[in-house]
Amino acid sequence: MSAARVLLTKSFIDSHDRAIKTIAIALREAGMEAILVDYETPEQIVATAIDEDVDVVGISFMSGGQVPVCEAVMAGLGAAGAAIPVVVGGTIRPFDEPALEAAGISRIVRGGEPLATVAAEFERLAGAKRATEGAR
Repeated sequence: MSAARVLLTKSFIDSHDRAIKTIAIALREAGMEAILVDYETPEQIVATAIDEDVDVVGISFMSGGQVPVCEAVMAGLGAAGAAIPVVVGGTIRPFDEPALEAAGISRIVRGGEPLATVAAEFERLAGAKRATEGAR
């Protein structure tokens, strides 16, 4: 079976990229393929996830806006019939968690979580997705 493919993305206007780059390195060191891009619209996240045939999408937010972006991403993936789990990380306000969960976000990653735990969660989500659609 091929390595899990993960799309990691953040808004192009958000210059805070240290954390997402650290996650990308951790995923690569854990044997996954991490595709790191900036996005301008939620539709670009959906299109890139489908075009790149990823197993998991990770979206980083350091300056807010996570709820409407995630709602749009989840709606777009659903409309495309793409059952791709989405992980959200960064500065996530506790009062936004219920809306993110209601939108269908698979996991919220908090700053300070061990990288091995984060990588294991991405691997678990990728494995679950692959199991539902058959191994590649």
